[in-house]
Amino acid sequence: MPAKAGISPLQNIFLVEKEIPDQVGNDKLRRNKVTKQSLVALLFASASAFAQESPFQFNGFVDTYHAVQTQHPHDFTTSRTRLRAELRVDYENAYLFASLNGIHNGILEDRTGMQLQEAYFNYQNDFLEIRAGRQIVVWGVADGLRITDLISPVDYTEFMSSDYDDMRMAVDGFRIKYPGERVNAEIVYVPVPRYFQMPMQEENPWRPELPEKASIDFPKGPDAKFKNGDFGTRVSFFLSNLDFSISALHTHNQSPVTVAGYDPVKDSIVIHGIHETMTMIGGDLSMPLGEFVIRAEIAEYFGEALGYASNLDYARKNTFNALGGIDWYAGDNWTFMVQYLHKYIADYSDKLAAEKNSSEMTFRISKELLNNTLKLSVYGMFDIDNLAYYARVSGDYSVTDQVMISLGYDHFGGKRGQLAGYDKNREIWAKAKYFF
Repeated sequence: MPAKAGISPLQNIFLVEKEIPDQVGNDKLRRNKVTKQSLVALLFASASAFAQESPFQFNGFVDTYHAVQTQHPHDFTTSRTRLRAELRVDYENAYLFASLNGIHNGILEDRTGMQLQEAYFNYQNDFLEIRAGRQIVVWGVADGLRITDLISPVDYTEFMSSDYDDMRMAVDGFRIKYPGERVNAEIVYVPVPRYFQMPMQEENPWRPELPEKASIDFPKGPDAKFKNGDFGTRVSFFLSNLDFSISALHTHNQSPVTVAGYDPVKDSIVIHGIHETMTMIGGDLSMPLGEFVIRAEIAEYFGEALGYASNLDYARKNTFNALGGIDWYAGDNWTFMVQYLHKYIADYSDKLAAEKNSSEMTFRISKELLNNTLKLSVYGMFDIDNLAYYARVSGDYSVTDQVMISLGYDHFGGKRGQLAGYDKNREIWAKAKYFF
């Protein structure tokens, strides 16, 4: 029986009960039984409807992650526990969203406390979407590598001990988007950009080795001036068997270029982080081919800051960056992924610390078992020029829909470069996560 107009769901329950005919004998007992079942069903339906009508949505998770060196002295490389709380409030075509992290870090005391993750206002209709506030902006199709995805920086304070999505940092900005089905376009403006967070604390096991009597001076971001803002646009096209985008962005090199100086007061070397402006023009595409997905990104960086090998100065060069990737969904819950990235420096100088042509590769192999509750995976990153590598072997097990535990091993090695320098931090780790 349909609900009567202008009457609440609970009122409808009582109306249904009153309109049941008063029968006799077995028919009466059967009908009363059906009535009780119907009332229970309606009660649950009413409760569900009330929950759906509520403008407030609250959820989040608690996770804890701990890693220990497999080599002497077997110190902890990471030890943290995090509470993530997320709140969304809906009103017609708009909503407010905020997420907050409460973190206890057993190694890096300055990372313990409350941190605002995101906080923004979003409005959308058929022709326009506006988002203003602290938000994460993702461009491109690459997995863990950055070609056109240059708006939201990355937190490398604990290097690779977090999922890449968790390492993304939100920016305070505005985004205006046309959300078309076949074509969408967006404009992004970030008044005060943020830079990569690097492992600078003396007690941080991921801090690179420095010369004796040396200190680090890395800025957190540029001065709050309009001319220092990042701004860009992206137009995306969605065809039957091809998605591609064209993008342009005026930004900063978020990863610092290091220049060494001397502080006579402290009688020490100071490693300065330099962030220059640059312009990126690029594009990306994704194309399914049966069991495969082809992904690609290209971008020209105009005026990218690159350090000299002497660490005493830097230059600004135009660079060409290209990435190609293949995902293979092989069946029986097997997935294979490989990516290749190449960088070319125009007007090259032998004084630069980087090679004229440089390359790196990543790969991922995963297999799901036990009715998709257990996922085994191997991830690798290979710095071809420095003959250095990083590999992670991990297993994720869903105990329930809300509880997940993970175990893994991280291995670093090679001849030179950043990845090789972390060979002392080969580690085993454990993670537990509870969703609410």
